[in-house]
Amino acid sequence: MSALQAFSKPSGASSEAFSRRMRSEIMRLAIIALLIFAAGIIFNGGYWLQVALDNSAYHVDDIIIAVFAVSFVLMIFLLRGWREVRQEATERAMAVRQIEQRSVINAQLSQMTSLLHACFALDEASKIISHFAQQLFPDHTGALYVFRSSRNLLELTAAWGEDESNEPMFGPQQCWGLRQGQMYAILDPQRSILCEHVHHTHPYTCLPMMAHGEVLALLHVSPQHDTTNDEAMAEEHYALLRLFTEPIALAVSNLKLRESLRQQSIRDPLTGLFNRRYLEESLAIEIERAKRNTLSFSIIMIDLDHFKRFNDTHGHEAGDAVLQALGGFLHRNVRGGDIACRYGGEEFTLVLPGTTLEVAQQRAEQLCEGIRALNIDFKNQFLGPLTLSIGVATFPTHGDSREMILQAADVALYQAKGNGRDRVVVAG
Repeated sequence: MSALQAFSKPSGASSEAFSRRMRSEIMRLAIIALLIFAAGIIFNGGYWLQVALDNSAYHVDDIIIAVFAVSFVLMIFLLRGWREVRQEATERAMAVRQIEQRSVINAQLSQMTSLLHACFALDEASKIISHFAQQLFPDHTGALYVFRSSRNLLELTAAWGEDESNEPMFGPQQCWGLRQGQMYAILDPQRSILCEHVHHTHPYTCLPMMAHGEVLALLHVSPQHDTTNDEAMAEEHYALLRLFTEPIALAVSNLKLRESLRQQSIRDPLTGLFNRRYLEESLAIEIERAKRNTLSFSIIMIDLDHFKRFNDTHGHEAGDAVLQALGGFLHRNVRGGDIACRYGGEEFTLVLPGTTLEVAQQRAEQLCEGIRALNIDFKNQFLGPLTLSIGVATFPTHGDSREMILQAADVALYQAKGNGRDRVVVAG
């Protein structure tokens, strides 16, 4: 049973208690009637009735008939009153049940909102959303899709239920809800226009999620089993969906803003590589990891040869184009776990976790060879050729702290520049 169904079901315990009380009252009336009947037999009620009939001049018989008529009418009114009281008790029980269920739902939504506000990443939020969606919609399957930063695709971020036909990714033009900018509900799939990203035949609802005037995500929900098309239940279902999505939309907006600010704080805006601040923080973590696991890692310090002369000759705009090209080149030539940073000016640094000195030297030689073949076209003008001076150092061979390992790689870099540039020098 879903939270929504329990939302409108009367309290069984209250109705059962009222039924027991009614049965008790009827039992008392039956006992009283039996006692009256027994008393009539014991005290010869027929005789006294005959006396009453023989003395009709005193209207005793009329009085008896009137008493019975009044008693019958009172009994009818009593039964009607019991029925009204029963109906009122049922309505009150239903109202209490609804209030209790609303309280439970509000508590769940409040807890979800609190947890979402404490999240630092969308992955954490996805687990929380799936957990509470299963509690609020246990008879439904669902999926949460979030827009990429490019706004051209939505990615599956969270899912719950038994349905495995959810698209991992689709475009906004494939959903009628996103096209119209409002909820798109399908009650009869056989007689309706389905969204292109839907690959099942169940009723479903697509609800775009907005925050600060921008559509950020899409919630797709469908029942696991066939359900009746009850309009009242459908409206309550839609109302609960809207309550569910409001805090999620705000949380997604906040997480995207937080991630954007974080990227701005750790990324170099010109090259897209990490900046010096991120390098220093990462090196501290990498040193602790290497010490704990008795591993090594290497540092490659890179300087673009004759950049000042090149910048003075072709202009600062061309110089920025060269730095951007070099940043892209380094990004393409590092492994997934490597860290590529712009150290400052025309100097760049690579951190290679788990890499020995010999392997790091080979990687540096490959970089020198690859940059020579790099062609940069700036306003129909060929810029180059480019060469690199590189210094290589390894932890813990050349230092056991961040400052020492960076200094060792920097000294090797200046040796490479002093020995004629376009070469790799290993720290001594």
